[in-house]
Amino acid sequence: MANLSHLSHVLILEDEPLILFDLESTLSDAGVARITSTISVGEALDALAAGRFDAAVLDLHLGRSGWSYDVARRLQELGIPFIFTSGTVDVADGFRTVPLVTKPFSSDQLLSALLQVSSDPRSQAAQ
Repeated sequence: MANLSHLSHVLILEDEPLILFDLESTLSDAGVARITSTISVGEALDALAAGRFDAAVLDLHLGRSGWSYDVARRLQELGIPFIFTSGTVDVADGFRTVPLVTKPFSSDQLLSALLQVSSDPRSQAAQ
């Protein structure tokens, strides 16, 4: 399992409770010190306004709530690396270089993608 102890605070945006719990457990087991979990775009944007984050994991499509692109744009503005998770592979222009981990995924796949963006700031997101 990848070691993510260099990440002191990670934001998660995920609307499915079981997947959210799995993400929290996986990141905690990988050494992330603090995890802030959100279930909506509004909650995630509020969290970004209130705290500092080293990285983020965003569910790309939030069911009836829409898409997480507003959060992704804010992360880009702040220079915070992030990855998408999703059951879909359709990603909007401007975000095609962001790593996408397709559901269902293993813990190793998730951690590998997060390690990739958090280790190399140039690989975080499209400009």
